[in-house]
Amino acid sequence: MSATTAGGAGQALIGTGTDEVAAFARDGVLNWGPFLRPEELDPVRAAMERAFYAGAEGEAVAADVRDLSERRGKPLEYGLLQKVDLWQTEPVFAALVARPDVVARVEALLGGPVRLFRDHAFYKPAGKGEASNLVLHQDNRYWHLDPPTAATIWVALDDATVANGCVHYVLGSHTRGRIGHERTDPDSVLVEAVTDEEAVPYPVPAGSALIHHAQTLHGSPPNTTPWPRRAYCVVYMRADILRRGEPVTDYPLATELAAN
Repeated sequence: MSATTAGGAGQALIGTGTDEVAAFARDGVLNWGPFLRPEELDPVRAAMERAFYAGAEGEAVAADVRDLSERRGKPLEYGLLQKVDLWQTEPVFAALVARPDVVARVEALLGGPVRLFRDHAFYKPAGKGEASNLVLHQDNRYWHLDPPTAATIWVALDDATVANGCVHYVLGSHTRGRIGHERTDPDSVLVEAVTDEEAVPYPVPAGSALIHHAQTLHGSPPNTTPWPRRAYCVVYMRADILRRGEPVTDYPLATELAAN
């Protein structure tokens, strides 16, 4: 896998090499290493706090934040928070989705021009126990991309450890097509992959990035620490695929975002 340098808007990462392309095709996940420079972390964290919490001192979860720990008919626990399309309202995220070095690197992995499907962020607050668990799943179980030629860049905004719920991946699972999912908890809003395969933890320091294929099985265990675990994600897809049977031409070309 190619080495990387810390990146930022206008600061290039070292380009993708053939070894990285082969490793991604084999495993369905790569550790990209440094993605944000240390001085970029605080502004990105501050933007994420603004996006997730309304009012002074983060006193209330914002109205457009989804609680993935929701159980139907029960009070929200706010244990696993998600927000989508932050780039449309926060300039710091708009700059990240348009980084030319990142777009070029993803295009090399996916084999052609890409579009921005979405960005989203995950927030695992402290003290929520099992409510902060994210079960094993394939992203394309929810996205319905055909073929599922897409990848998620997962950027740690805090040190991601086994204790606070770093991402775990089932290596090579993206090559096995669509894997069955079921609702193990009838009240859960999420479904879980039906598999007995072992998932490998990928702990990374704050500012580092992982990238995984849309079919790679992954999940993250509960945050058991006294601190939050925050992550920001960008999803790119091949420009020529379909979603729910329709062309994805309404989604912006990543190179056009980078040129603006």
